[in-house]
Amino acid sequence: MDDGDHYDGWEEEDADAPPPPPPTTRTPAEGVRIIGAEEAATALESGHAAGRQPDDVPRFGDVPPPPPAGPRPAHRFPLPDSVDPAAVARPPLVPPPPPDPELVVPELPHWTEPATGEVPSVLASDDEDLEAWSGLTSRAPRWRDQESDWDEPDFDDASQLADDGIREGVLDPDRTEHSDLFSFDDAPLRTEVEPTDVAAAPPPPPRRVRSVEPSYAEPHGGAPRDLQQAVVLGLGLGAVALICFKLGPLTSMLLVTAVVMLAAVEVFDVLRRAGYKPATLLGLAATASALIATYNYGETGLLLVTALTVISTFLWFLFGVENARPTVNIAVTLLGFFWVGVLGSYAALLLAIPGRVGIAFLLGAVLATVANDVGGLLFGRQVGSRPLAPEISPNKTWEGIIGGAVASVVVSLLFLRYLPGMFPWEGGRGGALWLGLVVAVVAPLGDLCESMIKRDLGIKDMGTILPGHGGVLDRFDAMLFVLPATYYLMRFIYI
Repeated sequence: MDDGDHYDGWEEEDADAPPPPPPTTRTPAEGVRIIGAEEAATALESGHAAGRQPDDVPRFGDVPPPPPAGPRPAHRFPLPDSVDPAAVARPPLVPPPPPDPELVVPELPHWTEPATGEVPSVLASDDEDLEAWSGLTSRAPRWRDQESDWDEPDFDDASQLADDGIREGVLDPDRTEHSDLFSFDDAPLRTEVEPTDVAAAPPPPPRRVRSVEPSYAEPHGGAPRDLQQAVVLGLGLGAVALICFKLGPLTSMLLVTAVVMLAAVEVFDVLRRAGYKPATLLGLAATASALIATYNYGETGLLLVTALTVISTFLWFLFGVENARPTVNIAVTLLGFFWVGVLGSYAALLLAIPGRVGIAFLLGAVLATVANDVGGLLFGRQVGSRPLAPEISPNKTWEGIIGGAVASVVVSLLFLRYLPGMFPWEGGRGGALWLGLVVAVVAPLGDLCESMIKRDLGIKDMGTILPGHGGVLDRFDAMLFVLPATYYLMRFIYI
């Protein structure tokens, strides 16, 4: 059958209709037979089948809905033009149910009207609450922006504002001026004792105030130096140095290498004991390499070792050879290398000068520095009264600085200019005088810088290898500053 077509059966009233086709045998399970388009068209033409009916045509089995109860309305919308809408009867309105008295909301005043001061009924559950709020009903909020507005209090009894609780912190009337905010556990707090009876109570004991940060002028312990022992050891070291200088540049270079390496060991050991983790092995190897390269290749070798040391120090911490904070420990490693290794290598630069001229330059620097140290010590002990830098080196005085300067100049003029065989200091260019003046300025600076590092690290000496002197660096700290000054003075005057 075609879509929408259905079979309505034979029309018995139509006598001219052709006879029905012979019945076909169907199986009981067959309900619908699908026919082709030609057979469907033949059935439509012969009237045996009908086409699709409209949607509003009742179909077989349709049951109409029951009609609505009540009278039928006289008109349906839209109303025709002949009907007056006002004349149409309307159903009566059903009145709304009465409101629940518990849900009645009181009428509120408009927000622009002033406040009445009344307590909302929702908050007043009993008479006690009403009495609590009744004291505020006679007053309205006040705006205060002038000092005179506070003259008239809003409360009849100002005692309501009193706070009888325990006052602490800045409100504590018994609080002293001392605050333990920046104090440490080992610093006792200052407390003030207020006796009840001043006349009868004994005077309070004197309070001992301890500074949080240690003063640089405070001694760091240790027995006083044995001056006689220090002098004997100094004369012995001077004799060894003169013998090495007499033997030639190579022997002098071995002495310089031993002194500089011992000083480098002391620096890195002190830094480790202070809590840092420098690349000690790398720093010692770099110091030795700088001395050897400088002696053999001059300034070029020193620059090469310096560049390699800086790069190697970064890589040392980059690859985790030393697991520590890289920034601060790279800094202290390079501090030890530049302070001792690079500055000490200028002695190798002086010894690398051909002939015995380099030995003369180095010997002149050593003699002027020793004279400055001894002169400063003697003058400072005898007439010293005005401290030079009490926070860094409390034993140094201005009188000692002046005495050391005079000793440097005198020794340089007497021993370097007029002593036979001290070429080129004995020439007429004034090199001995300039050396004495330069050492008088540079040597105290080197000593003060080492004292600054020791005070910062909280130690008295860099080592104990030299009885009466401390460590090797304690004895040659000024020399590290004098060596580059002597080298460039020599380059300026003689080359």
